[in-house]
Amino acid sequence: MSRWNVAAYVRLSSDDGDKSESNSITNQKSLISLYLKNNSDLKLKDFYIDDGFTGTDFDRPDFQRLLTDMKNGKINTIIVKDLSRLGRNYIEVGNYLEQIFPLYNIRFIAINDNVDSFKDPKSVNNVVVPFKNLMNDEYARDISNKVKSVLNTKKVNGEFTGISAPFGYLKDPKDKHKFIVDKKASKIVKKIFNMILDGKSKREVVDELNKCGFLPPSSYKRNESIANCKKTDSMDLWNTKMIDRILQNQSYTGDLVQGKRKRMSHKIHKLIHVDSEDWIIVPNHHVALISKEKFNQVQNTIYGRDNRIKSNKEYDIFSGHLKCADCGNSFTIKKGNTCEYYYCSSYLRNKECSKHTVVKKKLEDAVLKTINNQIKLLLNIDMKIDEIIKDEGINYDIEILNNRIEELDDNIDKYDKLKESIKEDFENDIITKEEYVEYKNDYNLFLKKFRQDKEETNKKIEEICFKSEKNKEWIDEFKKNENITHLTKKVIDELVDDIFIYEDGNINIKFKYQDEYLEAIDFIKKHNCDIM
Repeated sequence: MSRWNVAAYVRLSSDDGDKSESNSITNQKSLISLYLKNNSDLKLKDFYIDDGFTGTDFDRPDFQRLLTDMKNGKINTIIVKDLSRLGRNYIEVGNYLEQIFPLYNIRFIAINDNVDSFKDPKSVNNVVVPFKNLMNDEYARDISNKVKSVLNTKKVNGEFTGISAPFGYLKDPKDKHKFIVDKKASKIVKKIFNMILDGKSKREVVDELNKCGFLPPSSYKRNESIANCKKTDSMDLWNTKMIDRILQNQSYTGDLVQGKRKRMSHKIHKLIHVDSEDWIIVPNHHVALISKEKFNQVQNTIYGRDNRIKSNKEYDIFSGHLKCADCGNSFTIKKGNTCEYYYCSSYLRNKECSKHTVVKKKLEDAVLKTINNQIKLLLNIDMKIDEIIKDEGINYDIEILNNRIEELDDNIDKYDKLKESIKEDFENDIITKEEYVEYKNDYNLFLKKFRQDKEETNKKIEEICFKSEKNKEWIDEFKKNENITHLTKKVIDELVDDIFIYEDGNINIKFKYQDEYLEAIDFIKKHNCDIM
C-alpha cells in the first residue's frame, strides 16, 4: 500500500490574474497527473478544484474540503502546480507551510517551484519560498487595483457592471451595460412609490403587496429566470427592508448609481458601504420609472425627516415637516385633555430650547389659510405670464430654458478655466501629478454633467412648439388644491417642504418648487410687470 495519499489541489480565478492558458484547470490537472505517473509512491485520493475562486483568501469550498480530509487523516500529501495555486496571500500561505501542514504531518509539493517538504525539507524554508509568496501576493494586489481601475472607468462612462439590473428593469439584450423596462415588475415599483405618496406607511404597503400576491424582487427574478437566487422560507413575502431598498434606490429616476459598496482590500473581501458623495452616478442612463420630484418627495417624507406614526399606523399630517425656527429640531405631538399640541423635541429631550408650543387645530387653520393664499398668488402669477406671452408673442418655456443654458455655459466656462489653471500649476510644480490627475478627473465629471444638461435642455427647446402652452405642471400642483377646506398629509407632502414654528407661535412655510417660483418672478420682472 502506498505511503502517500495525495490531495491534488487546483485553483483558477481571473480576480487575481490567473488567465493564462498554462494556469487553466485542465493544464494544472495534466501537469499533476504526469508528476504522479512519474512518482509511483504517490497515490491520488482526489482532485480538489476551486474554479473561479480568488487566491487572496482561503474561504474556498474545495480547499475547505481538503482541510477536512487532512484533519480526518484521509490524506497526508498535498500537491499543487506552484505556490500561487495554493494562494496569493503572503501571510496565510506562509502560515499553512510553516505551521498547519507540519502540525498534521502533511507532505507538501509545489511542482514548478521545486518544493517538496519530504524529499527536501529545506526547500520549504528556503529564502526563495517566502519571496515567491510575497511576489504572488503583490501580483494579486496589482491585478486587483488594475481591475478596480477598469471597473471604475466603466462606471464613470455609464456602463453597468453588476450581475442583474435593479428590480423593475432588465439588462438590455443588445447592450448588457444598459437597462430596459421590465413591464411587470415596473408596475410594482410605481405602485410602492404611489402608495407612500398617498400617505400609506411602509407596513401598509407590505400588507397590500402580500395581500395582492405580488412576488418580492428575489422571488420574482427567480420565478422569471432573471437571476439565480437561492430560495428561502421567507423569500415569497415582502417586508419593510425590501420596501426601503426600493424607495431609496435612485436608479428609478433614470440615473445609473454604482460604487455604493466596495471590498475592504484585495485580501479582505468583506463589503463596506461607501459614503453617498463618493458614489458614481451617471444621470439619464435609462428610462425613469419615477420622476426625480416624486423620488425626492418620498425621501423627504420617509427618510429625510423625523416622522411619527400614530397608533393607527397612519402618519400625522405634519409628520416630517415641522421644524423649530430657533434650534432647527423636529416637533413631537402630545395629546392633552381637550386637544393635541406640538412641542419642540429638543425642549422635551433636554430643555435645550423653549417649548415653541402650538395647538394642532390652530396650526392646521394657519397652514390651510397660508396654502390658499399661496395658491391665489400663483394664480395671479400664472395670469401675468399669460398676458406677457400674449402681448409680446414669446414662449415662456423657451425663455426659461434659455436662461438655464446661460447658467450652464457659465459653469462650463468656469470649469474649463479651472482645468487650465491646474495644468499650469502642475507644469510649475505647484501640485503633484497625482493631484493634477485627481483634480482633472473631478472637473471632467462636472463638465460632462453640465454638457449633458445643456444638450438635454437644447433638445427640450427643439421639441417645444411655439403655439403650445407654457409648462405649468408645478403651478397645476397648487391649482388642483384650489379652495381646499381641510388639510391631508398628501396635500402637505405635495406642496410643502418645511413649516418653521417660532417661539411666539407664528409660522413660516417653505413651499415646494422654489426654483420654478423664482424663475417665474424673474420672468415677470424682466418684462417690467408688477406681480400684483
